[in-house]
Amino acid sequence: MSTSIRWRLLGVLLSLVLIGAACGSDDDSTASDDEETSTETTAAAGISTTQGDSGDGADEEAPAEESAAASGTLRYVEFSPVTTFDPAKAQTAQAAYLYPVYDTLTRQNNDFGLEPALATSWEAPSPDTWVFQLRDDVVFHDGEALDAAAVVANIEYHAGTEGNPNGATWAGFAGAEATGDYEVTVTFSVPQPQFPIEMSMVMGMVISPAAIAAETDLTRDPQGSGPWVWQDGESEAGVTEVFTLFDGYWNPADQGVERIEVTSVPDNTARLNALLTGETDIMATIRDAQIDQAVDGGNEILSVPNYFPYLGVFGRGDGAVDGELLQLELIRQAVAYSIDREAYNEAIHAGKGDSKGGIYPSAFDEWHVPSLDDTFQYDPDKAKELLTEAGFPDGITLQTPIMPAIQPHVELVTQMLGASGITLEQTQINNGELGPRMRSGEFGIGWGRELLYHPANTYPKYTAEAGVWNPFGLTDLKDLDDTLSEAAAASELATQQELYAEVSTELINRNVIIPLAHGSQNAAWTPSVTGVVMGLNMQAPMPYGVRVEG
Repeated sequence: MSTSIRWRLLGVLLSLVLIGAACGSDDDSTASDDEETSTETTAAAGISTTQGDSGDGADEEAPAEESAAASGTLRYVEFSPVTTFDPAKAQTAQAAYLYPVYDTLTRQNNDFGLEPALATSWEAPSPDTWVFQLRDDVVFHDGEALDAAAVVANIEYHAGTEGNPNGATWAGFAGAEATGDYEVTVTFSVPQPQFPIEMSMVMGMVISPAAIAAETDLTRDPQGSGPWVWQDGESEAGVTEVFTLFDGYWNPADQGVERIEVTSVPDNTARLNALLTGETDIMATIRDAQIDQAVDGGNEILSVPNYFPYLGVFGRGDGAVDGELLQLELIRQAVAYSIDREAYNEAIHAGKGDSKGGIYPSAFDEWHVPSLDDTFQYDPDKAKELLTEAGFPDGITLQTPIMPAIQPHVELVTQMLGASGITLEQTQINNGELGPRMRSGEFGIGWGRELLYHPANTYPKYTAEAGVWNPFGLTDLKDLDDTLSEAAAASELATQQELYAEVSTELINRNVIIPLAHGSQNAAWTPSVTGVVMGLNMQAPMPYGVRVEG
């Protein structure tokens, strides 16, 4: 295959609230109107996040196919070390370390369609209920067998883990029940239309039931059923994690390599150099500004245009860090008018993203709100006027975190706000600490990013009293949270779009979320690597079926 940038365009997402059997994927493809690149591009669209039992045989196991024996080593470089091997405590950024050892209930393909994994099919008999049929031939690394009881234990574990960074998935979780030896029924107090696609991510990773029962500390002791087994003796904490073949794996076709090594390389330039010099096979989280250099070096690029960087204003009330300042609408507006989105796109995304003002970009036809594209255009003079009106003509000072992986982002934002009289005092933290420390309520404002896939997941993180990005438990967005419940329960796509647009508009207008740009989540790999797949809400390609030649 020739060197290419493969832009996975999202197109029109299908309605996710389906009563009855989950539907199959749409194979239509569309190309971006404003896509500019000198390399070959491939577009894929028609994403459905509820695939499974479509009535066309998707729930039947395909005949076993002979595959070539696993061979060689697959080497990843990641921007941070693994902080935990516990899927209920891990962020998306840690997924490259967890993929080898854990299976998920569903799995995404390169067109964002869902395929069977541990679950062979799934359906929604009602908007607040999902039923999964399971494989009956899966064994965990410790010898335990997969059955409905094991999956129920996992769901309860994920949902009940305090501080779960993916807690939005389990908002409204009502219960899970083994309704057959290999059938699990999951119910929620509110509809969760995005649940099947989330089961292809970290939150869908399944742990050995024995490890859960024993309350095993999984921090450095993963217990899954994945294609590879973690090797403690060969791994070095904070540097490189090593995985070797699991002989009892249920699908040998996933095992394209004998060994996987994931190495932490925090410096962006050093990771790229490792790719260019052949020291690694896959570079996760390649910056937009590095794409051309990687391609010129003969490598492949996959870009998923769902990367949304923003400033989150979390401390909007009493008791919050900088809460007295950030609860003032005039100050939040001053912050918003201080952001030059065009400059951010050029400096951080090398002009490959966009500078629109909404949350979901135009690639998400269903959830993009065109009326937000031009909101809060850069106007530092207006920002200064708002500060003066708020009673702070000499400016204000706010606290924010910074870590090596996001230093260019935070430095640029700091410079922009400084021009308006808003000083950001930076607290240096380590890579991998941003999410936990933001969720702990240590900061009232901070840089963040979402890997977008559905508003039912994105927006409640900010609106719910117990939302992941509402660390202070503020109730000022209760009206929006109520609207989200109404949207998730709506059976008509047009109604969903209208309600989600209302919430998105208010999150922007109330300056809870201040957009910085829209970009892509990128990965790069050498020409010797084949079979690379990276889906929505993923920061690194999955290793399943990947092979390394030579």
